[in-house]
Amino acid sequence: MKMTIFVKILLLIVALLIPVILLYGYSNQVSERVVNDTIKSENRNRLSFFVSQMDMMVDQLLRHSLNASRDYSIREYVDSRSEIDPVVRLQRIGRIVDMLNMQTSTSAWSNQIIFYLQGSQEVISTDYSARYDEAALRARRTGLWEHREETGFGLKEKMFTYVQQSDMEGVMVEVRFSDDSLKNMLSRLKQNDDRESFLYRKGDEPIVNYTANFDLIRRTAAKLDEMRLPGNGSINMELDGRAYIVNYIRSVSLDWHLVDLVPLDSFFAPIHTSRNLFYSSIGLLTALGILAALLLYRNVQRPLQLLQRGVQRIKEGQYATRLRMRPNNEFDYVFLRFNEMAGQIEELIDKVYKETLRSKEATLKQLQSQINPHFLYNCLFYIKNMAKLKEHEAVEAMALNLGEYYRYTTRLEHAATSLREEVKLVTNYLEIQSMRLQRFHYEIDIPAAMLELPIPKLLLQPLVENAVLHGVERSDAFGLIEIRGEQRDGLCRIIVEDNGPGMTEEARAQLLRRINEPLEEESGCGLWNIHQRLLHGYGGRSGLQFDASQRGGMQVVMVWEMQEGREQG
Repeated sequence: MKMTIFVKILLLIVALLIPVILLYGYSNQVSERVVNDTIKSENRNRLSFFVSQMDMMVDQLLRHSLNASRDYSIREYVDSRSEIDPVVRLQRIGRIVDMLNMQTSTSAWSNQIIFYLQGSQEVISTDYSARYDEAALRARRTGLWEHREETGFGLKEKMFTYVQQSDMEGVMVEVRFSDDSLKNMLSRLKQNDDRESFLYRKGDEPIVNYTANFDLIRRTAAKLDEMRLPGNGSINMELDGRAYIVNYIRSVSLDWHLVDLVPLDSFFAPIHTSRNLFYSSIGLLTALGILAALLLYRNVQRPLQLLQRGVQRIKEGQYATRLRMRPNNEFDYVFLRFNEMAGQIEELIDKVYKETLRSKEATLKQLQSQINPHFLYNCLFYIKNMAKLKEHEAVEAMALNLGEYYRYTTRLEHAATSLREEVKLVTNYLEIQSMRLQRFHYEIDIPAAMLELPIPKLLLQPLVENAVLHGVERSDAFGLIEIRGEQRDGLCRIIVEDNGPGMTEEARAQLLRRINEPLEEESGCGLWNIHQRLLHGYGGRSGLQFDASQRGGMQVVMVWEMQEGREQG
């Protein structure tokens, strides 16, 4: 298949744009990957520093509690509490509390240190609301930080607690600090409103800063619950249609993960803006290229196609072809000369065609003047046999119809007649054949308004004769011939149907093709003559049509355009 100029130009535009788009797409992906890696690295360093500070503070609290448990005052009190009087006992407890306050005040976090004296079931603490509960103390896990709700200074709040056995037997040490200390650190860590940082552990409620987006953090935590997080790492996550980088790092001391949620669109906005601008420019260039190709197609390719199509139609015999387009360029002259050439060819062909039709008309008139011997012999033998049988009415009917038939067919002074006369001729012919064959029935149903229409002579009888010879006589069944007329959509139609063997679809198509081609010397001229007389006498929609009859035989339709006031010939 040959490619047109328009297609070639479009392919050229595509060939030029594809490498540019591919290179830019690759460059854009590299840029996004570099930015993504940079964000992950920067956040990883920032989170590592934060976690190291947090672990350092937690370790500092543990050291303070351990130092407090080794202080001389607590040892002195534990060793001699049963021997001293109450006043001295209260003084020593006061010194221990002062020592604990000094230890807790050295940390930037709000914290409490509690001593549980199991022997005497006493509690010495910086929190005066602390009470000794043997069952609760036994249920606590030692050596691990627990996140639980505790009563600190008379108020219930979430706290991290760590319980351990001191160096002295029967003395448990607990250190506590509030979530508020971590929330303050998280608030300082948050750099802008889009970024969210929080502490996460599966099964616990996240610890967030004071201005956190709780809904976003809750959905993030729900997704993290479905995963098994290693110590450190990062993942990409989509929430509410926005892409985020989720960096996380584990705190060794608390066994929680610090999670940082960073939206990517704020970082990728300049890259995406540049990308959209580039693709918009490519789209504009593509549109301009297609517009240029369309202009070339309209002003060059389209006229060439019309000219090529016109030449092909002339080659196929459509000599009335004219080029109607006005390109308003150099093709105007070419189209004008083509139309002049086509007009001259049509005029010459029409002259030759009319001469051929005149010749065929002359041949038809000569055929009309000759009596068909076979048909006449059959009719005369019928008259002879009926006379022997003394069937006088049959003899009279045959003679009358035969005389009317030959008087009409041999009358040559007029080339045109009315449809009524043609129907009368057909009736005479069918009566003759019906009496002779005696095995078929015919029906004629033509509206009265059509009977006075002028038509060329001897158009209908050959069609009916074909129905008798090729339909009724070739069938063993009782024959039926139906002739009906109709006027619709500016066309007159005479339909001739029989219930004979009919023709195959391929045979009908071949017959239709033959009557539309120039007549060859060796082919017959009956149906071809009728079709061509209708076509050239009444217009392009006129002629013969062939179809299969619903009765099983052949249906032949004679069609001509209604042209009032025009003399037919």
